[in-house]
Amino acid sequence: MKKQTNWMISLLLGVLAAPLALAGAPESLPGGWRLNWADEFNGSKLNPEKWQHELGVIRNQDAVQTYTRDCVKVRNGKLILISRAKETKNSNYNPGKKHWTHQRKTMPYASGSVTTRDVKHFECPGRLEIRARIPKAKGVWPALWTMHVNQYGWPANGEIDILEHISQEPETCYSIFRWGANGSNREHKVIRTTRIPDYSKDFHTYVLEWDEEAMRILIDDKEVGRVRIEEANYPDGNNPLRTPCYLIMNTAIDGWAEAPDASQYPVQFEIDYVRYYTKGGKTADKTGNDTPGPAKKKKKKRRKKK
Repeated sequence: MKKQTNWMISLLLGVLAAPLALAGAPESLPGGWRLNWADEFNGSKLNPEKWQHELGVIRNQDAVQTYTRDCVKVRNGKLILISRAKETKNSNYNPGKKHWTHQRKTMPYASGSVTTRDVKHFECPGRLEIRARIPKAKGVWPALWTMHVNQYGWPANGEIDILEHISQEPETCYSIFRWGANGSNREHKVIRTTRIPDYSKDFHTYVLEWDEEAMRILIDDKEVGRVRIEEANYPDGNNPLRTPCYLIMNTAIDGWAEAPDASQYPVQFEIDYVRYYTKGGKTADKTGNDTPGPAKKKKKKRRKKK
């Protein structure tokens, strides 16, 4: 009788736990959004079909980190971007090249950065949703941001900073829309700030949502910034915000942030999930793998991916 009771309890617990095991990205959201692509980070390593590592010294001339593979981990259902106070070789070091990113042999800090560049681009209309908890230490500069893919160089190509945080302002999130003033290399930016007591204490949900008319940034379901797409119209008739974009998630050290205190490291930037919704086209299963959407009456020829 005791064995039978234990078996029934185990079965009941299994049934109750089943919905939790299947929990993941909702297949649809209000407003007609349908899941197109996602990563719930349920594996044991970074999925190369969804992400690329950014490596070495690559940007932010005043920052003091070099990006490495071993600062990027996937564990316990999260992507972990680690920042360490450790003299680390710059994998892009090449004294034969003149650019500053090749001239620095080592950096006093190592950190993590990943991107969907050349792997997955996001198009209009779109909704990028990221749940994350930022690190806390003097000198950290975590960011969730997109860059647009077009014929222009920065800043005219367009950059959207969904989250930029600097350690000396623990209660402030910067959300910044950037493009080139009249298509030039002179940066035009629209800055919005959102105050929450110590962003590092909890996970928050950061969203970039855009359509043909506007781009919106939301934090914890509250809109905190918006621009009209037509504000970025260029004299040549183009608009960078109407072109596809890719996502970058990273932690820089120093630079815009205050000088770091090595005794406060290592720290980690935790990303619970990344989800991309669109309207029409494909849906995705709950593991985040692309699957075909409902069959259409007339099949169109599929273009090959570049």
